[in-house]
Amino acid sequence: MNTPLRRNEHNSAKQIAYIAVMTALLIGGQLVFSFVMGVEIVTLLLVCFSYVFGVKDGVLTAIAFSLLRCFIWGFYPTVIILYLVYYPLLAAAFGAIGHIKNSFFEKPGLWFLIIINCVLAAIITACALCLALNLIKISVLYKATMNTFLWVITALCSALLLAFNCLFVLKRFGIIKSGNVFKTLSCTIIAAVFTICFTLLDDVISPLVMGMTAQTALTYFYASFMAMLPQTVCTIVSVFTMFLPLTKTFELARR
Repeated sequence: MNTPLRRNEHNSAKQIAYIAVMTALLIGGQLVFSFVMGVEIVTLLLVCFSYVFGVKDGVLTAIAFSLLRCFIWGFYPTVIILYLVYYPLLAAAFGAIGHIKNSFFEKPGLWFLIIINCVLAAIITACALCLALNLIKISVLYKATMNTFLWVITALCSALLLAFNCLFVLKRFGIIKSGNVFKTLSCTIIAAVFTICFTLLDDVISPLVMGMTAQTALTYFYASFMAMLPQTVCTIVSVFTMFLPLTKTFELARR
């Protein structure tokens, strides 16, 4: 007969095993796709794992992954700080979302609509201002590429905004009963916003830690911005198509 102590030890062992296996999957996924620019597998796996296993397991996995990858790719101060800030926040956010009842996604509240609209509208407005006022001053050779990327991000966020609002209206009027599509789209939008914030956070942390000049920091921003678009597209496609299958798989593994 199991005593409470032994049951706790058993649960702790299972928790450690889940975190270890997930960390290995994250490292393996990043290693395999590191040769292809813009392919973002870590976000998808960590989002789904945190959603099912909760904030604690998700954050511990994010920290373990962030530290372990340094043994493979090197201990760079900017990378350590960036990863230890970004991925635990991502895991905590989706761990918290995982505790939201399905009934919420079946009939979402207006406050949720307002938050998502404000976030996407802020990104669209920022891109539009950069385009209209020429706020990102870089070489003429790269200007066309930068403007194209800004237009694409604006179009992507506009499409997500339109789809979210249309689906919200359909849900509120009961035309669509199941909450799975709305939940998947909501998680896709949140994951995409986090991916964009990852690049912006990197553009702040790296220049500050490395003591870059204004011109060097602008060059660094351009280089990281070029990787942001394919990463964002990859996140949108992968999370929207794989969120439900992966969360179901993790739920089965957890039993």
